[in-house]
Amino acid sequence: MIHLNDVVAASLAAAGACLACSIPPDFLRRFPTWAYKTYGRGALLLPLLAVMVGTLLAGVAMEGQMNSDGGIALVAAASFLALVLASAVLRFWLGDYRKP
Repeated sequence: MIHLNDVVAASLAAAGACLACSIPPDFLRRFPTWAYKTYGRGALLLPLLAVMVGTLLAGVAMEGQMNSDGGIALVAAASFLALVLASAVLRFWLGDYRKP
């Protein structure tokens, strides 16, 4: 039986896939160098933290422990990292990328 949560999760996944596919290649080439120039060595730490948190979150999800204290903490950490990345992308998009 399909529940409302399944429909919401599928639509969010589809929206995320559409968003990821609509990013221009020029943006992807220029963003990493801009992030390193703007944030310095801290820009190298964010992808490493994202991979670590994502791996741990996937492991917790596969074990079915998302409602545990550790699972909730990992979701909070992933949300924080996503917010930091989104703010950097928005800053790059509005600031340097759209300059003529």
